Formats: sequence, C-alpha cells, structure tokens
Amino acid sequence: MDSNLENEATGPTETIVGPSVKIQGDLNSEGDIKIEGQVAGTVTTSQNVYVGDKAVITADVVAGSAIIAGNVNGNLKISNHLILQSTATISGDIACEVLRVEDGAHFSGKCNMGGNSKAKTKEREPETEE
Repeated sequence: MDSNLENEATGPTETIVGPSVKIQGDLNSEGDIKIEGQVAGTVTTSQNVYVGDKAVITADVVAGSAIIAGNVNGNLKISNHLILQSTATISGDIACEVLRVEDGAHFSGKCNMGGNSKAKTKEREPETEE
C-alpha cells in the first residue's frame, strides 16, 4: 500500500463518521474524512477519504485521494490516488489519476484514468504509396 496515502488517510482526520452514525444529506469538508458508518447523499472534500470495511455509502464521492474498504454505491471522482482494498465493493463509475485494486475487491462500472480522460486521439493519416 502507498504508505504516504495510507498514513494521510488513516492519520488525524477532521471529520469522522462513526460505525453507529447514519447521515442522510451532503457531507462537505476541506479536511480528511473517515467513514465507518452510513452516508446517503454526497461526500466532498479536497483532501482524503477513508471508507472503512463496514461502511455503507450510497453517495457520489469527490475527493483528492481515497482508500475504500467498504461498500460504495455511487460514482467516485478522485483527483489523485484511489485504492480499492480487498473488502471493497463499488457499484458506480470511477474517475481518478491512479487506481490500485487489491485482490478480492469488486467493481462494477466504468473507469477513466489519467489527467485528461477525454483526451483527443490523433487520427492516423492513411499511408500512401508513391
């Protein structure tokens, strides 16, 4: 696992949703978010999101980086690194810079990777014989 990302996502966090907490609505933060409970709505931060293995997210997630170990039913838009741990189940589309999927993780949806996922491809000109 990327030790820097793991330390950031599991280190001091600004927002913690505990295992017994259920949130219906939008969760917006400029700091790290750790989710161990349930969230239905949207989750947005410019920093890191960690979704614990017992967490259930029915929401779109927008974040700088993320480690997902639980269940996410929604789209993920991650600016940098996304790690799907072995216990992760994702049902939705993913857009990220770098994706790592550990053995055992489940993913159903589309995935766009790279800084410009809609980059135009240069058409090859037909070769002509002279």
